[in-house]
Amino acid sequence: MKLSNYQYDVLMQQFDNKRIRARFELDRRMEEVYSKIPEIKEIDDSVASVSVSAGRSALMGDDSALKELENTIKELTRKKEELLVSAGYPSDYLTEKHECSKCGDTGFIGSEPCECFKAAETRLLLKESDMKDMIVKENFSSFNEELYSDNIEDYDRELRCTPRENIRSVREKINAFIQNFDTEHKNLLIYGNTGLGKTFLSNCIACEILKAKHTVMYYTTFALFDMLSKYIKLENGYKDYSPYRDSVVTCELLIIDDLGSELTNSFTETQLYSIVNERLIKGLSTVISSNLSPRMLHERYGERLFSRFMKDYEFIKLIGSDIRTKI
Repeated sequence: MKLSNYQYDVLMQQFDNKRIRARFELDRRMEEVYSKIPEIKEIDDSVASVSVSAGRSALMGDDSALKELENTIKELTRKKEELLVSAGYPSDYLTEKHECSKCGDTGFIGSEPCECFKAAETRLLLKESDMKDMIVKENFSSFNEELYSDNIEDYDRELRCTPRENIRSVREKINAFIQNFDTEHKNLLIYGNTGLGKTFLSNCIACEILKAKHTVMYYTTFALFDMLSKYIKLENGYKDYSPYRDSVVTCELLIIDDLGSELTNSFTETQLYSIVNERLIKGLSTVISSNLSPRMLHERYGERLFSRFMKDYEFIKLIGSDIRTKI
C-alpha cells in the first residue's frame, strides 16, 4: 500500500493520539489507585529508587546490580498486583492499555507496518474515495445474472451471445482479474449503454480488492477532474495543492467511473493521459467504466490515449437493456 506524505502524516498523528490517550488513561488510573491504596505509590517510588541505584552501580562496573534489580522489581510487582486484586481491581489495572497489543499503537513492528496500520490505511483511503457506502450495497453477494435477458431475440451478433451469457462471461473475466490481482496487474475498460451495471461491477471489484487489504481509490470522472483542477498553473507546469493527487497514481487499484461524462478539454485530456500513463509505468491496475464505445473513445480522447487503452487494457462490453427497471 502506498500513501502520499500528507496521508502518512495523518495516519501517524492518529497513532500518536492513541498513545497519548493511553498514557492519559494510565495517569488517571494511577491517581485513582494512589488515593485509595497508598502502599502502591510507595512500591512505585521504591521501584524508581532502586532503579536509579542499580543504574549507578552498573555504570561503576557492578553487573550483579542489574540482576538484583530485576529480582527486586519482580517481587515489588507481585506485591502491587496482590494489593490491586485485594482492592477489587484487575491485576493489570496499572498497565498501559493499547488498542493494538502487537505494536503498542506505534503502527509498526520493527520496520514493518503492523496489521492495524494497514487497516487504518485502507479506512483512510476508502473514506477519501467515497466508497464505503457503495460497496456495502453493491458487491457480488447481490449480483443477479437473471436481470439480464436470455431471450434469443436479444442475441448480440457481434459477441455471439445473449446478455445473460455475456454477463456470465464478464463475471468470469472479473473473477480472474481479482484472483490474479497480485501477480498480473491488469487493467479493465468496462463499456456499454447506460444502466447495464458498469458501476455495480466496478464496486464489486473494489470490494474484493479491499478485502485482500489493497488500497483502492474510486472517482467519478467529474470528481476526479474537479480534484485535479485544484492545480495552479505555474511557469514550470502544474503545482499540486491537493494532498490526494499522489494517491491517484500510487494506489494499488484506481477506479474511474463514467469516463466521457466530463467536459473534455485540453486540461482533462492531458491529466487523464498522465494518470493512465504513470500507472502503467508503475505497473498498477486501473479499472475504467464508460458509456462510450471504443470508436467513440478514440474520437473523444485521440490516438495517444486510445493506443494506451488498446495496448494495455482488456475491453469488456456489456450488452442488453437497462436493468435498473428490473431491480
